[in-house]
Amino acid sequence: MDDDRVFGVGFFERLNEHSREVSFSQGPDSIDVFNSIKANVSNVLNARSGEAQSSPDLGLIDFNDALMGVMDLSLRAKIAIKQCLDLYEPRLCNIRIQTVKNFDNPLDLCFQIYADVNSDVLHDKVKIDLILGNDRKYRVY
Repeated sequence: MDDDRVFGVGFFERLNEHSREVSFSQGPDSIDVFNSIKANVSNVLNARSGEAQSSPDLGLIDFNDALMGVMDLSLRAKIAIKQCLDLYEPRLCNIRIQTVKNFDNPLDLCFQIYADVNSDVLHDKVKIDLILGNDRKYRVY
């Protein structure tokens, strides 16, 4: 069985010297898995397409450089986010992304990601709040 499906936390997190030990029989805490997923979503979405030589399609395009004539920015971002998560966050399945209005800061693009956790040890649904700020960085909550 694939280790990620058993532990539910990422490989590099398991290598961290401060990580908690997890037994095969008990499995991970669901909060550890959720935090691991959020960290990976942040890392994947803040990577820029073409930056990783070993995986050139990792990350998102810079939407400031994209041609915006065909679709509006929020729709393009939703499509790109879904494609990226489908490829690089295998613990999530049935991913749905919704645009959310931010009345406090209307220039921020806000999304909510709804998904099922695709793990043999966890069968949870998750909601992740995502904001693309003026600094062009995705913040995950």
